[in-house]
Amino acid sequence: MRRRNPESPWNPAQSIEISPKNYELQVVEWLRNAGENLTKFEVSHLKHLSGPGGDYEFDAVAEFTILNGAIIKVLVECKRYSRPIEREKLLSLWAKSQDVKSHKAMIFATSGFQSGALEYAKVYGIATVTFVEGTFLYEIRGAEQTIPPPASANIPNYSGILTEQEEKSISCKAFNTQDTSVLIDWLQD
Repeated sequence: MRRRNPESPWNPAQSIEISPKNYELQVVEWLRNAGENLTKFEVSHLKHLSGPGGDYEFDAVAEFTILNGAIIKVLVECKRYSRPIEREKLLSLWAKSQDVKSHKAMIFATSGFQSGALEYAKVYGIATVTFVEGTFLYEIRGAEQTIPPPASANIPNYSGILTEQEEKSISCKAFNTQDTSVLIDWLQD
């Protein structure tokens, strides 16, 4: 079975099977772990925020303090689609972000992102994270088969891959519950 999407190899060929609640709670756990060392860090699941354009429900909202009192607000959306996320979803998130006056935005997707979405995310500083099974990151191939990881590999159930458009390439940085340094770096940037 092919793990990667042949048209966009930075994306999985198939979306992970996970309930919406478990998906969102895993994302919240990653954020909590990443924010442990930030000042007054809090993350809320399914939070409502209002702006001039209306009331919005976000899958998660994280807040923390910098410079002795400035509050940074991070909006998080979790998308469970069977196809890579299109630029329009990031446009919508950016518009909501501006409406509720947040500072940062993240979008998690079980199917990855189209290249146009990654280009848009780079311009507006939106984190694009692909949510995958931990085994997606482990690969050994035999002559005609893919070999599963040994139990001793200690593969997490789920991993996130921060996917970013570079000048002429796409970079992918993985993280999981045990190591959220990729998220820490993004939050502090």
